[in-house]
Amino acid sequence: MTEPQEGIASFGQLDLGWEIQKALEKMGYLKPTPIQAMAIPAALEGRDIFGQARTGTGKTAAFAIPVLEGLTDRRPRYPKALILAPTRELATQIQDEMRKIGEFKKTRVMAVVGGR
Repeated sequence: MTEPQEGIASFGQLDLGWEIQKALEKMGYLKPTPIQAMAIPAALEGRDIFGQARTGTGKTAAFAIPVLEGLTDRRPRYPKALILAPTRELATQIQDEMRKIGEFKKTRVMAVVGGR
């Protein structure tokens, strides 16, 4: 990835719909973290992203925000995105975060896990 985008001081500067903006505000997310400032604009442009950052730096939101922003209601009741996680715990954490971010878009999120 490249360096963080200069001047992204708030999520309001990103081209996000009101539903995502409202959810982020409700969650107390005021300013993108460095990984979010790098990943979100690139993903919103449709570019592939590959990022690495320490625990607690906002990686889930870095990919969840653009995924949820890009969802449409054109074909309701059909899966729109598939996110793979290596553990059931991480899958559940991603599900919970995406539900919060997608709350005002009325997005349905479901973790499907295997194993015992």
